[in-house]
This record gives sequence, C-alpha cells and structure tokens, in this order.
Amino acid sequence: MESKHLVYLATILEKGSISAAAEQLLIAQPTLTRAMATLEMQVGTQLFGRSRFGVTPTPIGEALAREGKAIIRTMEIAREQVSQYQLGLHKELRISAGPLIGLALIPDIIERIIDEAPNTAVILRSERGTVVLDELLDDQHDVVISPAPHDRPINGILREKIAEDIIGVYCSRHHPLAHKENLSIKDFESADWLSLGLASPFEAQVLELLRSGGIEQARTKVVFKNDAALLITLLARGRHLAVLPSLPMAAIAADYDLVPLKVDLGTVVRRDLYLWTREEVADQPAYQIFVKFLHAVISDLRANMA
Repeated sequence: MESKHLVYLATILEKGSISAAAEQLLIAQPTLTRAMATLEMQVGTQLFGRSRFGVTPTPIGEALAREGKAIIRTMEIAREQVSQYQLGLHKELRISAGPLIGLALIPDIIERIIDEAPNTAVILRSERGTVVLDELLDDQHDVVISPAPHDRPINGILREKIAEDIIGVYCSRHHPLAHKENLSIKDFESADWLSLGLASPFEAQVLELLRSGGIEQARTKVVFKNDAALLITLLARGRHLAVLPSLPMAAIAADYDLVPLKVDLGTVVRRDLYLWTREEVADQPAYQIFVKFLHAVISDLRANMA
C-alpha cells in the first residue's frame, strides 16, 4: 500500500468526484482511477461508491481517507517548516482564536511580538473553540484563545482565564434603534439581525440573552460562519443588529462606528475568555512573549473601557 494512494483517496472523497480530485492533484484521471483500483485490490473491497450526486465512502474507505488526510497535514507542516527556514524565521508559534477575537486583539499582539522577537513566525488560524481544543490536543496549535465550552479539565492542557466578558446587542451608530429610548420587544423582533454562528455554544448564549428579554423571534438575515470581518463590515452599514461579546467589541467598535444598545434584557450572559496551551509549550520563549503581550493588550483595553 502506497501513502500517495491514501492521499488520492482522501482527495477524491473531499472533492466528491474522481475528475475533480484529478484536477486538484494535477494527475490524469485514468491514472487516478487505476491507482484506486490498485488500492481496492490491496484492501480487498470497495472503498467508495459512485452516483450522480458524487462519491460516497464505505466504512473502510472512510477510515483510510482519514489516514490520507493525516499524511496531507504532515506534508503541509513540513512545507511550512521549509518555508520558514528559507525566510529566516527560526521560531514558530501557532495561534488559534475565534474570528472576532482574532480581528480585535491579535493584530496588536502580533505587532508587539514582531518588535521584540522578529525571528518568530506566527501562524494564525480562525476557528471555533469547540473544534480547536481537539486540534490543540492533536498538536495542530500551540495556543488557543477561546471561551470555555465546558468546565471539565483536559489532560495535558493548561487553561488560564484572561478576561471576564459578557455579551450584548450592537449596531451601527446610524441604525434607527441606536438612539431610541425605551426599546420594546417589537423593536427587536421587527429588526434584521446578523449571526456569528449556528449550532454552537455562542448561539445558545445569544438565544439565552434574547429570550430573557422576551424576544422569541430574532429575524436573522445573514449567518457568518467564522468570518467576523464580514459581519462587522455589514453591521457598520446601519441596517442590522447583532449579539456580540463586549470585550472584543470595545477594541474595534470605534473603528467601525458601532455602539452597544443600552437595554436591560433581564439577565447578564457571561462569555469569559480563556488561554489554552499544551503543557510542553508553556516554557517556550515564544509562548511566554505571546502571553506577556496578550495580558498587556487586554489590560490596555480594560483601562480604555473604564
């Protein structure tokens, strides 16, 4: 069994067809078909079925495709290492943060890291916390900045609360509700809303906040999955409302002319922010520099909010 055949299989299942995979892999379609026939002969069974809707993996095909994805990921890491070496970047810190945290806090932190440790390569990914904590365990990240999806300790992972936070309702300063006093449930239910995610712990917190104020139907028009920049850009145009965390919004609200609606919805929903890392990373100089600047940026932000 050749490792490249597992990569081929993973690509076929990801792209949904042999032709699309062949284009992605830059090989001829007949060559790819023969490679899959060879792999199925070695395994002794079919790896995927074909229909007009695309390919569907068999259980063994899905299992082997996972191994192919692991090989792809390993090769990506190797290419990144070579690229960093060629650029003269000899230290690496892989950071993952939620999309809004990344937009609000990370640029300032990275600028400070570059000034103090110019040979440190920062690799940043934007992803939901429920996903990246598993990836942190798999050594795909060094640092995760995220609210806690649960209170259970994770073996081998250090967690530190770095900021207390709550969520609130935000809009453009030019939105019709921005300066209205005595807002009613009807005002909220007749407004158009933007959402930062579906089927996530944050969505559950959004619903908790709105329902505590008697708002049962928020007319959501657009959902942005892991893209806070687009949400903030559209929110700034003055036609929508959105429930968002207060701390990162304090960092960017003025730049986009956004304001929190001053309304009591009956409850305070907390969304405290945590720093997560693997135990073996905590002593690395690049990590310690990052933590120093993370605390400094949050401290400056808190001072500006006071």
